[in-house]
Amino acid sequence: MRASLHDPILVLASFGAVAAFLAVARLMRGWSADARRKWLHVSVGAWVLFVTPRFAHLAWALVPPIVFIAVNASRYLRVSFPELADEPAAARGLWTFPLGIALSYIFFWYEGGRGPILAGVAALTFADPAAALVGRRWGQRRYHGFGFGRSLEGSTAFFLVAALVCGWTASHAIHPGPFVRFAVGCGAAGAVVEAFAPPGWDNVAIPLAVALAYGALGSGS
Repeated sequence: MRASLHDPILVLASFGAVAAFLAVARLMRGWSADARRKWLHVSVGAWVLFVTPRFAHLAWALVPPIVFIAVNASRYLRVSFPELADEPAAARGLWTFPLGIALSYIFFWYEGGRGPILAGVAALTFADPAAALVGRRWGQRRYHGFGFGRSLEGSTAFFLVAALVCGWTASHAIHPGPFVRFAVGCGAAGAVVEAFAPPGWDNVAIPLAVALAYGALGSGS
């Protein structure tokens, strides 16, 4: 493959991957709207984790999330998939998810590695849905005065999953070191932000907070 075509092909592959994920969501007729949204959340996030280290240039990497911000904020997706935007927070989450990815790229795109971005996206991809699932099914200790109905059980699930994926990211993205510090620090930062962020806006707050914590912890290693 010619070097000049590497990033454009990754952009086209990203569009194709998201189109495939949407096609699968359309076929999930027996599933609830929330389950379809979670499927898209995890599958798109996993694709971002796969493709991010393979981009060579920030400008090309920004193309897919910027396009999806515009598409998801327009009427197109809401008309084509009305069940994905059946409430205001869900509709907001459609475009704040790619916004969170784009901002993570802009603020944390380092030539030396993609560790902060990958940690932030991994927490958003896996820990956020885990917190929602646990909080909805087993949440008993609801926050009062903040949290938008979230629970201590959901935050604990977020912390555990985020610690796992961020620790794994640290152990693979940087020189071997105190990955437990990354796990605990990033997990705690993400859990706190997730608890306070308004619904939908956690898609922006989580990856930025976790990436910031990852970068701060890395600078001290």
